Amino acid sequence: METDNDKETEQQDAVQCGTITKIERQKRVKDRYNLYIDDQYAFSVHEDVLIKHRLVKGAEIGVEHFRAIAQAQERQQAYVDAIRLLSFRLRSEYELKARLKEKGYDPQVAAETLERLRREQYVDDSQFAEQLAMQRIRSQKKGRNWVRQELQHKGLQPEHIAQALEQVDEETEYRYAFELAFKKYRSDFAEDPLKGRRKAAGFLMRRGYSSRIATRVIRELGQAYGELDLEEADYEFE
Repeated sequence: METDNDKETEQQDAVQCGTITKIERQKRVKDRYNLYIDDQYAFSVHEDVLIKHRLVKGAEIGVEHFRAIAQAQERQQAYVDAIRLLSFRLRSEYELKARLKEKGYDPQVAAETLERLRREQYVDDSQFAEQLAMQRIRSQKKGRNWVRQELQHKGLQPEHIAQALEQVDEETEYRYAFELAFKKYRSDFAEDPLKGRRKAAGFLMRRGYSSRIATRVIRELGQAYGELDLEEADYEFE
């Protein structure tokens, strides 16, 4: 039994079928073209779709051909949207898949888009994990625990996360942690070493530094301000 949706689809197909009588490039989107069928505007397509399906003036478009064109245009638009998202910042495959879903693309279209992006080397979760880890640790001075959680949130595989974190040596992480704590809490250490230790410890842990890194930083700061033995103070770090 034919449904109302089936009838609507047939009517839409019928409108788009016939002879292409005019093709014009859009003024605002240079790689997109408007197609006229039997002297009436029918639909628009990306330049790649236009070429692939040989859409030229005088060409006949049937129902099946039009449906193939519509599917090709959806795949092309998903690709364009994904490239636009990547132009703002690098993203993981998980993030791109989620954004394409938000835009209403079919899961199969999203999967094909990601496969094309991988093939063209626009997405690489391993490289993305390494770049993000180094950016967070070097530029934002976040600890590896923070970075690990962020990479997990972005849907990256455990092996990519582990590989990314292996690129960060402990001495580099310690140096950034020390710089942060010294800059922020040196006056507290000078006035009240115990208070300085407590505040610096909580701060470093919140930024994702390990207890080993934080303990080392606090010991060095304590020694710098006259606290030669961290264990002598009535203070428990962990």
